[in-house]
Amino acid sequence: MRHCILASHHRFAEGLRDTLEFIGGVQNVDVICAYIDETPLDEQVAALFAGFDPSDEILILTDIMQGSVNQAFAPYMGENTFLVAGANVACALELALSSEPLTAPYIENVIEMARQSMRLMNTYRVADDDDDE
Repeated sequence: MRHCILASHHRFAEGLRDTLEFIGGVQNVDVICAYIDETPLDEQVAALFAGFDPSDEILILTDIMQGSVNQAFAPYMGENTFLVAGANVACALELALSSEPLTAPYIENVIEMARQSMRLMNTYRVADDDDDE
């Protein structure tokens, strides 16, 4: 079974889950919004992982590379547990909706695609195509 976890400082993960539900119909996403109450982050992460089977495929999307939230999940990385930092909507949608098995090469490809979707629109020019109407 695949589990998707969104985790962030404050409420970014909650908003990302809402966006995934709205745009992609993504359901059953676990969310950890760190530092919004007194519950230690390590306890929240441990409680979440206690409910998973060791054979489950787990995708973790966090907000900031090297941030405390990302670091809290680092000990859980493994053969079937993938930790992606710096998640955005394009990356989260692609991975959450994928029917492909998660592998490092597949996830790297999705990350590159998500990077390519970021543009400074002030300087971005779409190629003119005479066939477009």
